[in-house]
Amino acid sequence: MSVPFRVDVIDNIPSRAGGPHAQERQADLQIAWAGPEANASRALRAVYDLATTPLPDEALDLLEIATAVYVADIACRRGEREAWPRSISLSVPVRDPAAWAPVLPDLHRLLFELNRDSFQIGLRQANFAASGAEAMGGSHLPDADCVSMLSGGLDSLAGAAMLQQTGRRPIYSLHQSGNPSVRSAQAGVLEAIERHWPGRSASCACSVEPSPGGAEALPYPPPEQREPSRRCRSFLFMALALATAEAIGVEDVFMCENGVMTAGLPLSASRAGSMSTHSTHPMALALMNRIAGELGLRGRLINPFVYQTKAELLRDVLAPVLSVGEIQSTVSCWAAGRAPRPCGGCVPCLLRQIGMAWAELPEEAHMLQVLERPEDYGGTDAYGNLVDLLRHARQTVDASDAQLLGLQPGLLSLQAAGLEFAEVIAMLRRHAQQTLAVVAERYPAAARLTG
Repeated sequence: MSVPFRVDVIDNIPSRAGGPHAQERQADLQIAWAGPEANASRALRAVYDLATTPLPDEALDLLEIATAVYVADIACRRGEREAWPRSISLSVPVRDPAAWAPVLPDLHRLLFELNRDSFQIGLRQANFAASGAEAMGGSHLPDADCVSMLSGGLDSLAGAAMLQQTGRRPIYSLHQSGNPSVRSAQAGVLEAIERHWPGRSASCACSVEPSPGGAEALPYPPPEQREPSRRCRSFLFMALALATAEAIGVEDVFMCENGVMTAGLPLSASRAGSMSTHSTHPMALALMNRIAGELGLRGRLINPFVYQTKAELLRDVLAPVLSVGEIQSTVSCWAAGRAPRPCGGCVPCLLRQIGMAWAELPEEAHMLQVLERPEDYGGTDAYGNLVDLLRHARQTVDASDAQLLGLQPGLLSLQAAGLEFAEVIAMLRRHAQQTLAVVAERYPAAARLTG
């Protein structure tokens, strides 16, 4: 493992003698949230204002840790091949370090589950300035009965439609970054929800992002040197939603994602480990729920779509109640915000195109037309993604259950997290059949790659 990238979060106190926070200068990066030295920003007031009484220290400290992890993750760029996994040492001031001591092993394991990096979180007694902002509340919504995370993607919109259709009264928890495409998608989704179910939900939007400021701001890597993968955003989403649940006094916290992405199984041997995203993996949710329970927080994370494919969510949940325009207003692309429209070549874009086609919804515009003309993209990541996706689908259809387990040992972690093995296999087979059927019917050039 490489030498750890050391990150210290600065207490919200005036600079000390000997220069700004002199004793922490051994760190590779310092994070400051306030004052002239601030190099990151966060706006969490929307959560605080929901509560009629101050949030417990455990919920506030969860937000301290999650916001620090998110900003540290962005600052530490991955390397190539063997240097892809990272080691990050993070020191965070919290209100009650003793309460966290028993759960730190689970926290480290959770972060490893999400991104396959080695995080070491060091917690120290905070010396926060007495702003009291986190103690202010009063806009409690007494009729809300759950929290649901809203990312701006298809699956979180499907979760919203499911909840509204079944009579639930959610508060939607949003993380807003500086990405204009994601912000626009989140706004569009909220407008669609209000159009179809007026007055039956509310939203709680918070922002956390790097924000290099003036001349006295602490250094932070410029955009071109930052890590683009954002694997720790999932942990931030969890923390914001659990804190929101604590503020309004509810238990059910929905984190909605289709079963294929939830399983996080690598499409090929070269995608094992941190090359496959685990942002809603059942083991990650189980670990977060265990941490929340140990800390005395009431919220519990639920993914109701672990046995559904994206195509099924489009056909059975979204298409019956939402317009094509409302569905297409969501974003799925990993490169969202870095191009004028979705790339069309990343795995989420390919899964979305296949799902839309299987649900008989109109095609969308993409930068690349890799499904239609794969031969034009030979040697690119987009071509590799398509080949891996199609070969994985063929393998899943042709293999027996025992062979699949041998090919995908990660299935055992799904079972260990409480999922039904037979249901997971059935979902993966349906997804593979849907993929091959769409490609055979609509994309003959791509179909030739399945042989």
